[in-house]
Amino acid sequence: MSHATVTPRAQELLSRLEAWAHRGRGRALAVKVAVTVLGPLVVLTGIAMTVLPGPGLVVMALGFALLALEYDWARHVMRRAGEGLSRIRRAVLPQGASQGRRAFGVLGAGAFVAGTTLLTAAVTTYVGTLAVL
Repeated sequence: MSHATVTPRAQELLSRLEAWAHRGRGRALAVKVAVTVLGPLVVLTGIAMTVLPGPGLVVMALGFALLALEYDWARHVMRRAGEGLSRIRRAVLPQGASQGRRAFGVLGAGAFVAGTTLLTAAVTTYVGTLAVL
């Protein structure tokens, strides 16, 4: 397995996991099958959690992280998501910004989380109401 650009600590962990998974031909096949079956199931569970109660985005990220253990395309998706989150963090909480700007960023991020949580609750309630009728 080739690794995309990751931190040295993450690279060490991935190398140890890879060494463990590929100690034997049977183990390597079992790990590949488990990752191939469980990864998409975890991602689909996360997608369902975007409208159901639960941490949908976190679960989807865990599913992609599981897939990234064996597949380069999933590693690429994880790297791009990380880059996007870093850009958002720098935009919301820029280094060297005034205390007021940083407070505004924190409040804006909190408002976004609260708003999306309320929107998810409203959609879930609406869908639940339709299911009862």
